[in-house]
Amino acid sequence: MTFANSYRSELLKTKRTASFWLSLLGAGFIPAIYLIAYILKPDGASRQLGEAPWNVHFFMGWQGVGFFLLPMFVVLLCALVTQIEFKNNTWKQVYASPQSYGQIYFSKLLIIHTMIIFFFIAFNLFMLGTGIVSALVHKQLAFLKSSFDVQKLVELNAKMYISTMGIAAIQYWLSLRFKNFIVPMGIGLALLIAAIVATNLGWEHIYKVPFAQPGLTLRYVSQPVKGWLQPHEWNSIIAFVIFTIGGFLDVIYKKEKG
Repeated sequence: MTFANSYRSELLKTKRTASFWLSLLGAGFIPAIYLIAYILKPDGASRQLGEAPWNVHFFMGWQGVGFFLLPMFVVLLCALVTQIEFKNNTWKQVYASPQSYGQIYFSKLLIIHTMIIFFFIAFNLFMLGTGIVSALVHKQLAFLKSSFDVQKLVELNAKMYISTMGIAAIQYWLSLRFKNFIVPMGIGLALLIAAIVATNLGWEHIYKVPFAQPGLTLRYVSQPVKGWLQPHEWNSIIAFVIFTIGGFLDVIYKKEKG
């Protein structure tokens, strides 16, 4: 069995499961709130959006997602993807199939990142739809008369994705390590809350903490900084590499598999 076949098999498992609906509904939550706010309070929204409504709109949307909802989504997603096998007690069948450990481990990891990218695409489409629909309802909202900086939006999405890579690697390893759905969820939530508290307290080493990195990206995005990637984003990549390799070695050398 090739890696492509392993990936397709994992993709079929997640189709229309809780992880798919979590990605779709999670992506639509913040845009739905803004749509309601724009329709109910168009005058206030118009003043807040100013002369560059799309840029302000997308930035506010990412602020609503990035500090808590996006990291929490990744925590939930990793647990749900691995729970497909734990719930159905099929890990032993998976390991007995004609697949290498690498195919099994990295195909599931790729599914997680596919769902994260799907979340990003859906979120941006929902935000775009929110602006269009609200402008059709209230003419004073100038979305249809304005353009937005596509390059900056793409860059923000790329940097937000990079900032989640460390979280995804940690939670994937934890979700494979513990059969109980609550354990990786609880650890992830505790680490996220600790990261938020440490960020608010201004801890000087917070850029090293993976669970704080999406929020840090949003802090830096509107500031003049050197380089495209900031230290916390490089740290997210480093955490991704370390925990991905460590998780794979843990799978290989773990005595009881599944």
